[in-house]
Amino acid sequence: MPIREIIDEELLGRVRKHDERALRELLARYYVRLTEFAFTMLKRRDLADEAVMNVFLNLWRRRETLVVNGILRSYLFAAVGNQALNLRKQQRRHAAVRIDDMAPSELVDSAKTDGALLYRELRAEVEKAIDRLPPQQQLVFRMNRIEGLSYADIAKTLGVSERTVQNHMIRALRLLAPDLPRIRETMRR
Repeated sequence: MPIREIIDEELLGRVRKHDERALRELLARYYVRLTEFAFTMLKRRDLADEAVMNVFLNLWRRRETLVVNGILRSYLFAAVGNQALNLRKQQRRHAAVRIDDMAPSELVDSAKTDGALLYRELRAEVEKAIDRLPPQQQLVFRMNRIEGLSYADIAKTLGVSERTVQNHMIRALRLLAPDLPRIRETMRR
């Protein structure tokens, strides 16, 4: 077992014994990557932070009964992904976005090069395409393609078979295929 997983297991064991410091250590280890992951789904920093904090709050509340099948890192990403999907449903009711909630990379800056603008346009097109996937396919796709988790890790985390994960990816890629010409056209500009 890799050192990271051993340390995570030790920290989780300490959390189960009511050690708040261990919870803070886990939060410090994963906060940045988890909020970045949530931000890719929510496009708002406050909601990304809320998704991550909800997961850690639930982890603390359920510390004595929580069952983590597989790797803690995978569990955390899946839990944050589910929180983000729930928050995004709520977000759709409120379409306006404050400028403070936008990533600096999404704001127009005259000093940026055409390449940076093209990259943002391309990323927006890809995100639009991913957002049209059904929630479970979207979660599996993001865990695999954005976070780099293997099918086996995703399967353990979500409590499904690797074949189910593979099927979600096949369907997701089929649904994304019609968007590829538009994405390629964006790249040619």
